[in-house]
Amino acid sequence: MSLSLALSSALSGLNVTARGTQLVSDNIANAQTEGYGVRALSLAARSTGAQGSGVMATGILRDVDPALLADLRHAKSAQSRDQVMSGFWARVEGGFGMPDEPDGLTYLLDALQVSLQNAATEPESDIRLRQITQAATDITRRFGAVDDMLQAQRDVADAALAKDVEFLNHALATVADLNTRIQKQTLLGGAPQSLVDARQKLISDISQTIAIQEIPRADGRIMLMGQGGHILVDRTAAQFGFTRTPGPAARDSVEAGSLSRVTLNDRPLALDNALFSTGRMGAFLEIRDISAPAAQLRLDSLAHDLVSRFAQPTLDPSLGAAEFGLFSLAGLHTMPPDKTGISGKIALNPLADPDKGGALWRLRHGMGLASLPAGMASDNALLSNKLHMLGAPRTLAGGSGLAKPAALHAADTLSFLASERLAQDQRGAANTARAAALEDAFTARGVDTDAELSKLLTLEQAYAANAKVIATVDAMWRTLLENV
Repeated sequence: MSLSLALSSALSGLNVTARGTQLVSDNIANAQTEGYGVRALSLAARSTGAQGSGVMATGILRDVDPALLADLRHAKSAQSRDQVMSGFWARVEGGFGMPDEPDGLTYLLDALQVSLQNAATEPESDIRLRQITQAATDITRRFGAVDDMLQAQRDVADAALAKDVEFLNHALATVADLNTRIQKQTLLGGAPQSLVDARQKLISDISQTIAIQEIPRADGRIMLMGQGGHILVDRTAAQFGFTRTPGPAARDSVEAGSLSRVTLNDRPLALDNALFSTGRMGAFLEIRDISAPAAQLRLDSLAHDLVSRFAQPTLDPSLGAAEFGLFSLAGLHTMPPDKTGISGKIALNPLADPDKGGALWRLRHGMGLASLPAGMASDNALLSNKLHMLGAPRTLAGGSGLAKPAALHAADTLSFLASERLAQDQRGAANTARAAALEDAFTARGVDTDAELSKLLTLEQAYAANAKVIATVDAMWRTLLENV
């Protein structure tokens, strides 16, 4: 080997070690950076004619397992949906209240039963009658609070859908732009790894919102496809659409046209679309259109049952047909044909509320009486009938369940809410464990600082060897020139 060829080989080695050292430092510096793919230098022998003349770097390799990454995204997408749904059911169950909580609905119904029983033993006592009105008022306030909470949850879900649609449109457009820039860098022989890192992180963020899969294309591009075959990004980005509906009411629904659907390229997407099978957007749609209305229906059925139990002429002969008894509905004079939303209207009948111009004696003698009957202060017949009616087995309107007392209907509703919350928590725990296992496997393929430091030592040795060759060649040239 000539001295020139030896010098060329050593210089190529120094160049490669310099680039390798830079990659090692980048890897160590980004060990905790989300979306960062470990870099490695691709090397090849360099030759001049038939002789080897050193080494050259042919490119930078980015180490990522696409199958593992896809599994991790899917698991985290399912976890994102579970977190939203678990939070919803926990809030609804907490709003309804546990049986041992003083502000829980089942506890308050028991308190009403006790107040009726006490009043029946002392019908002449205004204090006992006042306890009935207080217990009834507490019940109506709890119904109203749960109703408000359900509408608030639907409003939060609707607002979150609008925000997610805005995020998706921006993110998909950015992925399409990154595709173009990565393709250009690849064709020009550049190093697009940083752009690929940014795209990978952005796609992982998108997967938290909807169910997607990544398909590699030529020249570094990718196609982003939603579950169900919807093309979200190829050369251009798809466009989602949604119209915000602030403060949805209990009767508002997609079917009635008062709530917006999510659209993709101006085509409406059904709630059961595979695109929403995982991710938080599907959870928000389920809360707004299925879960919250289902809880609302059960709450309204309880309110309807409670109002109708005491609004019967057979119980209180002073009542006319369709007139309210102990409980009424604010703004209404009769029971509406559609019970949706009545839990937000239930109230103590003003005729029995002294604070609203009513009289306590109507609880004892009859809600429909205009004046106090003389000489009947000790009559407890009506109070006893009300106590019996509260515990009498009745079937919920429109329901196919068994006839039960009001307190047991409330307990059944609480059991339903607890079962939904528990089932969701169990699904969430399973998906969280799966996501954690995949996260560990994915992290294990990330930057290993010990391995990177070992590479650095190897590069240092290579640098020293090449530098020694250069020093030796230099010394030989000096010797030759001195002897000329």
